[in-house]
Amino acid sequence: MRYFLTAVLVTMMVFGGAHGALAEDVSKAEQKAQKKAEARARSLLSRTLVKVSVTSSAADPLVPWQRLDTQSGSGSGVIIAGQRILTNAHIVADQVSLDVKRNGMTRTFDATVEAVGHECDLAILKVADEKFFEGAGFMELGSLPSRHDHTDAFGFPLGGESASVTSGVVSRIEVGEYIHSERELLLVQLDAALNPGNSGGPVVINEKLAGIAMQGLDGEDVENVGYFIPAPVIRHFLEDVADGSFDGFPGMGIDSQHIANSAMKQRLGMTDEQSGVLVTRVSSGASADGLLAPGDVILSIDGRDVAEDGTVEIGNDLRVNHEYQVTSRQVGEELGLKILRDGKKRNIKMKLSGHASLVAGPLYDKSPDYLVFGGVVFQSVSVDYIGMIDDSEYWEHLAYYDWWHDLRTEDRRELIVVSQVLRVKLNRGYDDWDMSIVDTVMGKRPRDLKELAELIDNATGDYFEVPSEDGLRMVLDLERARLAGPSILERYGVPAARSAGLESDAPVKGG
Repeated sequence: MRYFLTAVLVTMMVFGGAHGALAEDVSKAEQKAQKKAEARARSLLSRTLVKVSVTSSAADPLVPWQRLDTQSGSGSGVIIAGQRILTNAHIVADQVSLDVKRNGMTRTFDATVEAVGHECDLAILKVADEKFFEGAGFMELGSLPSRHDHTDAFGFPLGGESASVTSGVVSRIEVGEYIHSERELLLVQLDAALNPGNSGGPVVINEKLAGIAMQGLDGEDVENVGYFIPAPVIRHFLEDVADGSFDGFPGMGIDSQHIANSAMKQRLGMTDEQSGVLVTRVSSGASADGLLAPGDVILSIDGRDVAEDGTVEIGNDLRVNHEYQVTSRQVGEELGLKILRDGKKRNIKMKLSGHASLVAGPLYDKSPDYLVFGGVVFQSVSVDYIGMIDDSEYWEHLAYYDWWHDLRTEDRRELIVVSQVLRVKLNRGYDDWDMSIVDTVMGKRPRDLKELAELIDNATGDYFEVPSEDGLRMVLDLERARLAGPSILERYGVPAARSAGLESDAPVKGG
């Protein structure tokens, strides 16, 4: 079984009769109302559905000063209030050119990305030419659907140019992984086929925008399992970017475990009636840092009790993972928690900050940071970097940090590796250092690449020393490494010794 994302859109041509044959006992009045609803849906579709065509070029995670091959694809979008086009972020990620065409139009128009939220896989496109919107309407945003609600998903499928629709029923609402960002947010599953080509298209319930088609499950044992981004997540995104910037979705920055064992409850000082989750780790610098500690029990979040399975009730007899109580808020807002510490209840207020992890999530619309010194290339590990590694031993080693050790610590905010060695006489003997995790540099563990750059700039003495986490040791002649820098870069075609975010105007000691 495998997930797929698609940058193209929708499915089969089924405008009239999208809801299946009417039951024989349905009254003529009901049939008439049904036909009117379908006519309104067709009209709305013709005025709001958009095809998005993209050319993109992503940065190479293993050679960060280069870019990968150019790719072309297409997807869908929908016009919303304010002459904006709402679509998926993964459709427009790393785009170098972008154009759009309204359903039924023959002319394409240039478009630009006004705002993008890769965490929630949403983007807003703008079209400067007013002719694009002549006669257009806009789709009104709805609310969180209920299980068993009927849906219609619109878009442009592979294999044809015409718009199409697939119908289905909401089958599940939960907090789950967004494949584009690997972030867990609220999503909705429906039993309609979201084939390659569905991404970015509107999912409609009662003529309102219930969500944006996002991803599907694909496999021999899977049939008609699709997911869409629901209205509450869309609303969060639109409110977030209203000030012109995307702050993202907050996180507490903790690891936790369920509490179902009676002995565990007794050990923690809980009563039989109490339930919650046990805090096991807290990430340095996160929202919870200094407020929560390992051993705390989170009993409730913003007044909603946390069950022993880690869920909270959010209405309509619907329970989802307690993280929803956090991600439904905006960065900078305050969250109320009731906790149990050493058997005593406490109420705390937590100001929410953005989600950050030791291993960076997928990077889009920018190149990874890097630093070259003495021909040694240093990078921070990201999901993209791990995904490009062919060697299974190194892949498993780095993936361990992503899966099981992903919280930041006080002395480590990024996982730094020697990604490659640009081989010259100066660094002879270090051929086996590729993908080695850096432990310390000049006797100190750099918290991130920026601090590593500062350590190099201020290094003194005869040698530049870097032990790796697995026991290897690198020693370079410090002065020779500084002097050889420009010639190494020229020989290997590297445009700069550091990515833009790591450049420094500080004077270099000893150089």
